[in-house]
Amino acid sequence: MKYTLIEEKGQYALILRGKSMTQYAVVSGLDKETGSWDQTCCYYDFGKLSELTKAEALFKALDYYRMRTDERYISWARMNEIATVLKDGLVEDGIEEAYRYMVDVAELSTTEAEHFGLDMEQYKEAIGEDADNHAVPSSAGGDYSPANPWDAPGMSPSDFI
Repeated sequence: MKYTLIEEKGQYALILRGKSMTQYAVVSGLDKETGSWDQTCCYYDFGKLSELTKAEALFKALDYYRMRTDERYISWARMNEIATVLKDGLVEDGIEEAYRYMVDVAELSTTEAEHFGLDMEQYKEAIGEDADNHAVPSSAGGDYSPANPWDAPGMSPSDFI
C-alpha cells in the first residue's frame, strides 16, 4: 500500500496512507523495505467521503500515536473523561457552588461549559454574577499571574529585564 511516513518510534509509526492519501493511520511493525506492516492499530479517513477534516484526522491519529509511544502522555479522550467526572462530582456536591467554581476558578468559556453539558442558562447567570463583582487585577488584589509577575511581593519589572 502507498504511504508516507510521518513519525516513527519503537514499534509504532504514524503514516499517511492509501491510493488517494486520505487516511492517517497508526501502524505497528512497519517494514520500510517492503512497504508493509504487521498491524493497523487505528486509522482515520478524511476528505469528501468523511466527516473528519484533514486536521481532525491528523489530531486523532497523533493523539493515539502519542498514547502508544509516550508513557507520560494522556490522551484527549481520557482527559475529557477525567474532567467530566470531576465536573459531575462538583455538581453533585452543590450545583450553585459548582457553577461559581467553574466561572471563578476554572474560568470555563461558554463553549467549554457547553462541551461538558452544563445548563447554559444557569452558567450564564453565574457569569453575570461574576461581572457584577469583578475587581480590576492589581498587586493589592493578589494578581501575580504571568501577566503581572512583577506585582508579586519583592519583585519589580527590573527583575525581568
